[in-house]
Amino acid sequence: MTIENTFQQREQQFSKAEQVAQQQYNQLAFWRLVWFVGSVAGVWLLIRLDQQLGAVGALLIGLVGFLFLLKKHQAVRVQRDINHHLVFVNRDEAARLERRYLRPETGEQFANPAHYYAGDLDVFGKHSLFRLLNRTHTHEGQNRLATWLQTPSGPDAIRLRQQAATELKADLDWRQQFEALAYTEETITRSPEELVKWATADVTPLPGYLNIVRFVFPAITLGIVIAWLTGYVPGVAVLLALAVHSGMLSQTSARAKEVSEQTFEISAALWSYQTLYKYAEQVKGQALRLQAIRDALKSTDKSASEAIGQLFQLTEGLNYRRNPYFYLFFGIATLWDIHYLFRLEHWRKEHGPHLSRWFDALGELEALNSLAGFSYAHPTYATPDIVDDQLTLKIKLAAHPLLPPDRSVANSLTLVGSGQTILITGSNMSGKSTFLRTVGANVILALAGAVVSAKEFVCSPVRVFTSMRTQDSLEESTSSFYAELKRLQTLINLSKQSPTTLPGSVPVLYFLDEILKGTNSVDRHRGAEALIRQLHRTTASGFVSTHDLELGQLTDSSDFVRNYHFQSDLHNGELLFDYTLRDGICKSFNASQLMQAIGIEIDAVQK
Repeated sequence: MTIENTFQQREQQFSKAEQVAQQQYNQLAFWRLVWFVGSVAGVWLLIRLDQQLGAVGALLIGLVGFLFLLKKHQAVRVQRDINHHLVFVNRDEAARLERRYLRPETGEQFANPAHYYAGDLDVFGKHSLFRLLNRTHTHEGQNRLATWLQTPSGPDAIRLRQQAATELKADLDWRQQFEALAYTEETITRSPEELVKWATADVTPLPGYLNIVRFVFPAITLGIVIAWLTGYVPGVAVLLALAVHSGMLSQTSARAKEVSEQTFEISAALWSYQTLYKYAEQVKGQALRLQAIRDALKSTDKSASEAIGQLFQLTEGLNYRRNPYFYLFFGIATLWDIHYLFRLEHWRKEHGPHLSRWFDALGELEALNSLAGFSYAHPTYATPDIVDDQLTLKIKLAAHPLLPPDRSVANSLTLVGSGQTILITGSNMSGKSTFLRTVGANVILALAGAVVSAKEFVCSPVRVFTSMRTQDSLEESTSSFYAELKRLQTLINLSKQSPTTLPGSVPVLYFLDEILKGTNSVDRHRGAEALIRQLHRTTASGFVSTHDLELGQLTDSSDFVRNYHFQSDLHNGELLFDYTLRDGICKSFNASQLMQAIGIEIDAVQK
C-alpha cells in the first residue's frame, strides 16, 4: 500500500467514526431533552399529589441523571471533534505529497529579510520548507521548528533529533492523535509569555491575616444573612457585612485584575494543554530526547498534565470575576478573589519555576513530530549522515524537496574541503538556480534533523549563505546591483570567521546565483574571479552559477574550481531541457533562440 493510499484510507476511517459520533451526539441531545422534560413533569406531578418527599427524590434523581447525560454528551462531542480533526490531518498529509498545503500557517512571522539564507531557499512562505514540515500547533512548537530551520545545529544535536524522529515515525496513531488533540482549541497558538511571566515573577506575598479572613468573614456574613431571613437582625446588617467584604477585596483588587489579564487569554487553551501534556507524558521510545521530554514533564510530585489541569481550574475560577453579575451577587459575599489569589499563589510557588520548561518540552515534541511526520510521508528520502569532519557534502540523486517527486529531476555531486568552488554554467531556464536551491534546501533539512530528498546524503556542519534574489529598494535608494554587493560583503565578513579564529564556528557553504549580474561583462568577470580567489583563501566553499564562460577558464590555472553545467537542446524549433547536471563548461546557450521566438530578428544582425 502506498503512503497516499494509507492517508486516504485513514481519512475515510475517521470520517465514518465522525459520522457515528455525530449520530450518538444527536441521540444524546434528544434523550437529554426527554429526561429533562420527564423529570420536571415527574416532580410537578408528585407535588400535585402532595408527595413532597417523593418530589425531592425525583428532583435529585432527575438532576443526577441529567448531569450523567450531560457528561456523556460532552465526551461524545470531544470524540466527534477529534475524529473530525483526524480526517483533516490525513487529508492534509495526502495534499502535502502533491505539495499542496491545506493548513494556513506559512511561518512568515519568523521571516527576516537579512537572514543568511531563509529568503532565497524558501524556508518560510506559502510554498516553503516550514509549511512542508510543520505539524506543530502551539506557539512554542512553531518557534522551535522555525529555529531549527534558521539556525543549523551541531552534529550531536542533529543526531539526537534523527534518533527521536525515527522512533516517533513508526507510531502513526500516536502522532496523528497528538496533532488532532492540538486542534481542539484555537487559542493554543497564542504565546504563553504572559502566563510564564506571572508564574516566575517575584511578587510580595498577600498579608497573612487575609488567609484567615477569607474563611471567617464569609461564615459570619452567612450567619447574618440567615439571621436577617429569620427576622433577628435588620437588612442593614447584611449591607454592612458586604461593605466590610468590599473593603477586604479592595486590598487585592489590583492584583486580582493583573493576574486575570495575564491568564485570561490562555486560560481557555489550558484545557487543551492539559490533554496534550497527558498524551506527551505517554510518548514511547528510548531515544534520548524522548526520554528527556518525559523526564521534564514529570519532574515534580505532580506531572505537568496534573499541574496544568489544576492551573486551568484556578484561572477559569478566578476569571469568573469578569462577569459583573457573578461578582456582585456571589464574588463579594464569598471573597472570591482572595480565595483564588491564595490558591494561585500556592500553585505559582510550587510549579511556576517548571512552567517554561514544560512549554519548551512540549514545543520540542511537536517539532520532533513534524520531522517524524515528514519522514513517514517520504519513505524513500534519505536520513543524512552528519560527519564531524572538514567541509563535506556528498549527495546522490538529490531533488528539490518542494517540488512534487514526479516533477523533480535528481542529480549527484560531491564537494569536499575548504576554499573550493563549483562553477555552474548553462542556458536560461536549464536548471542552474533550481539546482542551487535543491542542494541548499536539502542541506537546511539535514542540519535541522530531517530526512532529505536524496538517495544518499553526507554533510558536515556548515553555515549556509546565499545570494540569489537580491532586489532593489526604493526605501533605501538601493539598486539591485548594490544590494548584491552588500550581500557579498556580508559573505566576505562571514567567511573570515574561520574555525581557527572563532571558537565554535563552522565553515561557510555559499550559493551565489548569477553572480554580479547587474554590471557589464568585463567588470562582472573581474569581480567574480576576484571573489572566488578571495574565498579560496578562507574555509568557505560553495556554488556559483554564471553565464560568464570565461570564468570557467579558472580551472586551467586553479585546482580549487570545478566546472559543471546544464544544457538545452533545440528540437523541431522547440527548446528541450533535461535538467541533468554534467561535467565541464556549457557549450550551448538558448538566449538567441528565445529572442527569435518573440520576434527579434537575430539573423538580420548577423548578416
